[in-house]
Amino acid sequence: TPSFYSYSHSHTHQGSAGFFARINYNWADKVLFELNGRYDGSSKFKSGSRWAFFPSVSAGWRLTEEPWFNVDPEWISNIKVRASYGELGNSNISPYSFDETFSIGTGRWFNGIQPKTTGIPAPIPDNLTWETSQTFDVGIDAGFYNGKINLTADYYVRKTLDMYTVGPTLPNTFGADSPKGNYADMSTYGFELSLSYDDSYMVGGKPFNFGIKATLADYYSIIDRYNNDTMKLSDYY
Repeated sequence: TPSFYSYSHSHTHQGSAGFFARINYNWADKVLFELNGRYDGSSKFKSGSRWAFFPSVSAGWRLTEEPWFNVDPEWISNIKVRASYGELGNSNISPYSFDETFSIGTGRWFNGIQPKTTGIPAPIPDNLTWETSQTFDVGIDAGFYNGKINLTADYYVRKTLDMYTVGPTLPNTFGADSPKGNYADMSTYGFELSLSYDDSYMVGGKPFNFGIKATLADYYSIIDRYNNDTMKLSDYY
């Protein structure tokens, strides 16, 4: 009885490139400004959708450096208010998701020949592009007692657009599963608080440094767009 052997092999190719620029401005240590720009490209998207620009900007104002701020540093040593907005892109999808691919296999032996076989490719989404995260943040940094006590507080809103997830539910008569694509948006609202205490004492003629830090954070998310018109719980959730 002859023995037959089979093997399989797969190979993918993907590439990415990016350009980055940054501008910083510091006016008398009072006003801080930063502008960033990213231009990223990925071969995981088809031509025309491979490149995207992601900017970010941030600004801070140190009130304690203003001449009219004459509070004793034993009480308030640092007050800085700040705000920022930024975008980032996500291209974490499988290669060739935007194109029809045919799987090549082998059929049953017939008259000493094992023919090659293929099948109908799976459906592809209309257009794949970058998933984009847009974040707006406002915060304050405060220092007390010559920097021994420090407080940091932030509130942020993040919009995640064109999320890569399953497509709309298709009727059974379609005969194939719905392809994944940029079919969802989500909003996230959250805050972060941090309080720390740092001090130093002389012990045995040597400085003894110690610090205590506590943090508190929370957020919640809301789905703004998703393809589930029938609101079935048995659908993707």
